[in-house]
Amino acid sequence: MTHQRTAGNLIPGCSLAQMSTRLIYAVNFLMAASIGLVFVFLADLQELHGLETWELGVVASMGFLAALVAQLLLVPLADRGHIGVLAGIGVAAGVFGTLGFVFASQTWTLALTRGLVGVGLGLYGVAGRKAIIGLDTAGAGAKLGTLLSTGVAGFLAGPPIGALLGRISFETPFWAIGAALAIFGVPAIIAISKADVATAPVDYSDLADLIRRPRIQAAVLSQVALFGWIGVFDATVDRYLTDLGATTDATAVALLVIGLPLLVLPTRAGALAERVGGAKVLLPSFLVIVPAIVLFGTLGSVVLVSAAGVVETIGESFAFLAVEIILLEVTGAARAAVGHALLEAAGLVGATLTAAVGPFVYGIGGPTTLFIGFAVFTALLMASAWMRLRTAYVREAAAV
Repeated sequence: MTHQRTAGNLIPGCSLAQMSTRLIYAVNFLMAASIGLVFVFLADLQELHGLETWELGVVASMGFLAALVAQLLLVPLADRGHIGVLAGIGVAAGVFGTLGFVFASQTWTLALTRGLVGVGLGLYGVAGRKAIIGLDTAGAGAKLGTLLSTGVAGFLAGPPIGALLGRISFETPFWAIGAALAIFGVPAIIAISKADVATAPVDYSDLADLIRRPRIQAAVLSQVALFGWIGVFDATVDRYLTDLGATTDATAVALLVIGLPLLVLPTRAGALAERVGGAKVLLPSFLVIVPAIVLFGTLGSVVLVSAAGVVETIGESFAFLAVEIILLEVTGAARAAVGHALLEAAGLVGATLTAAVGPFVYGIGGPTTLFIGFAVFTALLMASAWMRLRTAYVREAAAV
């Protein structure tokens, strides 16, 4: 049984005011920027605080782990309509986590601050996604694509912001992003709390119900592959590019170039996946992603690695939205938050593990072993996902 939770609109006839929508996207940008900010300083943090490679892996993976736990515990609140509460917790965690890097100096304090940033991005993402989907899933593909693009834009802006403001002091970029989150976060929380959304009396049993669906199983496997790559990339790209001779500024530029497709393609990718079906977009996307990851680990210059990264993110742009649409085809708007939490949980488990293991494998076998090994792992996951989708098609045909 589903319901509608409605509130007064700032603009008559709109489920969510245009200005409020832009504000939600803006804070999503800042949340992601707080994540990207750390990327350009990973090698600096290792050298500044004398961290071992495994300690760097712990810090890098903690954001994923914390986001996973927070979402699994609290996400039913979103589909029950309490998205303002989740947005408030997310913004507060993001602010304190970002500012925490000003003071953290030990492995456990760095991991704690990284974890708070992960909680912030995760919970705010749940609330913001539920708000922009609104009362039904019509047009959700393009909306979710834009949400992804703003997040990627923030992630890409983080390293240049860090490189630029870091010239003043190491702490300055963290103060700047933390303050911006605090300033814009409060009105964003208000905007989310006023959104008209479809609600349902969900509980944790809904997760078990969803995971039995072949389409959801395919989406979960795909999400593990996508987030697994994020974990590897997060934990090793700064070290990898530094080893190839990139300076901090060059690393920031390379990350910007690699992420450019994710700035412009997701809105169109979401609309395409919604129009033709997520499954029809998913496999071609991974046929681009897997070879690109192989090239990422075998090319020996910053320029060529960046080019391979661009190809990979082109595939990513379509794959992420294909997975989102496959999910919404099953959950509808009312259970969208719980369904997405299931995907996020699977993805974050993969990202946590690969972020923790990635630096270790990199240290032992180098980039070729790490990236080709992960490409093989991704191919196996996608073969399994495609089999689950075929099972779904057979069942649906038999039902007709």
